[in-house]
Amino acid sequence: MRAACFHPKGEPRGAVLILHGVGDHGYSMAGLAQLFWLRGYLAITPDSRGHGGSGGERITYGLLERDDIHRWVSWLYARGATCVDGFGESMGAALVLQSVRAEPSFCAVVADSGFSTFRSVAYDRVGYFIGVGPFGLERIAGRTVGLLPAEIGLLYARWRYGVDLLQANPLDAAKSSTVPVLLIHGEEDTNILPWHSRALAQADPAHAQLWLVPGARHGGAVLVAPAEFWSRVLDFFAKSNRERLGTVPSAFRTVVA
Repeated sequence: MRAACFHPKGEPRGAVLILHGVGDHGYSMAGLAQLFWLRGYLAITPDSRGHGGSGGERITYGLLERDDIHRWVSWLYARGATCVDGFGESMGAALVLQSVRAEPSFCAVVADSGFSTFRSVAYDRVGYFIGVGPFGLERIAGRTVGLLPAEIGLLYARWRYGVDLLQANPLDAAKSSTVPVLLIHGEEDTNILPWHSRALAQADPAHAQLWLVPGARHGGAVLVAPAEFWSRVLDFFAKSNRERLGTVPSAFRTVVA
């Protein structure tokens, strides 16, 4: 697998693994990674399987990707990281949420514009494409006239590729995780509806925080409210890392090239 690595001058204040959305690649997150880098973080942006320079013939929306994430996190810890945080956007948000089962060593994760279950977002998407969005009616349409085509697609993926996308379920992962999670979602998101993040927050009230951003579309919180975005994300990582380690996180014990 391939990743871009952004190493700050001097010793990093921490490490963050940044995951992109479907159809993108690690370099599509370079702008975000550079902003973490400017704030003293070592940031890596892998190409998810089936994307960019990484292997894999197909996308499984978390079923196989969560093990890939485990290997990246282990790679960082093996090179001296004291805390590794995760940041995912869109599909990447769903991946990082599902990975907390296979990778409980995350100190904290931020999930921006993620879905709760693949089945539910498939229903929403069918509803949107039959022309009833973006007014919230896609949920109703997706669960009525869109139910049959969505279920046929899920069955086909299982029969043709052996991939059970019903298991792509960040909601269940959130329920069983103790990793602190910051959920971010734009209130104007018509790609993945904001109710998904609300459902995720309700599933894990002890460990999850939710920030709904007025005026923001899909993945757009950092553009609509950049100062608040960085304040919330960096404060969340710093607080979670202190609680995980019992002290302010030290820098890397070794320098990652």
